[in-house]
Amino acid sequence: MGAIWSQQGSLKLSPTDGLIERELLVVGQEYPFQRNKHRLYMLDTPMELLTADWQAIARIIVTEITVGHNITKGSYKVLKIYSDEEVRVISDTIIPYQETRENK
Repeated sequence: MGAIWSQQGSLKLSPTDGLIERELLVVGQEYPFQRNKHRLYMLDTPMELLTADWQAIARIIVTEITVGHNITKGSYKVLKIYSDEEVRVISDTIIPYQETRENK
């Protein structure tokens, strides 16, 4: 019997997953998160922190993950908080996952 894993190149969270509002994020601070399903995140590798509606609000690194019982828990550290302009420009370059699956 096998497990299904999803490799992630960004951390997309909702408030219930551990998303902190952009205005409340602090550079250098670590925050916990939890997602359903087994997910693999690259540790100590810069990536975007995304909101549930695919808005990039910060550059982060995932510092720790624990996977089990169909849940992924971890921590992320904020490297940079994006300005309004950066949020717009960076978010405009992101292709939501469901759009990549629809074109298959």
